[in-house]
Amino acid sequence: MSKIVFITGANGMLGASVTREALSQGFQVRAQILPGSSHNVLADLPIEIIEGNILDTQFLDQAIAGCQYVINIAALTTIWPRRLESLYAVNLQGVKNITAAAQKHQINRMVQIGTANSFNHGTKTAPGDENQPYTGYQFKMDYMDSKYQAQCFLLDKYQKEQFPVILVNPTYMIGPFDSGPTSGRMFLELYKNKLPGYAGGGKNFVYSKDVAVATVNALHMGREGECYIVGNENLYYREIFKRAAVVFEQPFKVKQFPEFLIKLVGAFNSILARLTKSTPKLSYSMAKMASVKQFYNPQKARTELLLPSTPIETAISDCISWYKANGYLPK
Repeated sequence: MSKIVFITGANGMLGASVTREALSQGFQVRAQILPGSSHNVLADLPIEIIEGNILDTQFLDQAIAGCQYVINIAALTTIWPRRLESLYAVNLQGVKNITAAAQKHQINRMVQIGTANSFNHGTKTAPGDENQPYTGYQFKMDYMDSKYQAQCFLLDKYQKEQFPVILVNPTYMIGPFDSGPTSGRMFLELYKNKLPGYAGGGKNFVYSKDVAVATVNALHMGREGECYIVGNENLYYREIFKRAAVVFEQPFKVKQFPEFLIKLVGAFNSILARLTKSTPKLSYSMAKMASVKQFYNPQKARTELLLPSTPIETAISDCISWYKANGYLPK
């Protein structure tokens, strides 16, 4: 009899790929989605879909009963406004609620999706790894702080109570099922020739399907009480956009903006957004982050979780193909 895994946030970008990967590895899937939310990305999959909220402890008690594993992907990723109490409710209290239910039902293992930002980044020659301290407080973003606090809570649970948990910390994910759109928005803008410019910073980019493989592998691989940065290529924005232009078969015409100008625009947008109670496309904090070189080393996950290293061009192509197939772009 196959094991049952409870997956939260199953209808999100990563959740949709994790659900498919879990099925391919022989797990039965019980998929949580928020009440009334769309689950088109899960259509026709042989899974059990249940509606509920991870802030509802009674729901979690019933949902996790009978499951042997839990993968918690559900999270709020809002970065505007920077300070938002609901981020702690979902990203921290939600994790505590899931942990309590998982302990009650004595699951075999829980995999928590964190973020690579819970560790300090590095350079291309000396990228950040799981041994680096958290320095995200400098950005004053409750999203990053709440995710880090949830990580600390779970590691403490392992240390003090041997709670069977592994943390998967993805970098910047690119791939299909990004219905927001969220991480794929900048590629949409580039494809439509609407990207005004780019910053001098960079990120570690990873195919979301590779993250899904490592996440499901973490149910039966890796070491409990450990974190795993799940990423692939360290690229400056100039490099990633040039590669995307090749994938799109378009000339690369976008220019780099000076750091001071990006921050100036971000500061102006933030002030305007507060006055008009709107959401800026580029806030000051976002501008500040865009100028940072957020490079990481995913070798630990490659070794212990058998994280694949799919070329980032494949991730970009899959992302755009999904947008075309789902009406975001003309076919």
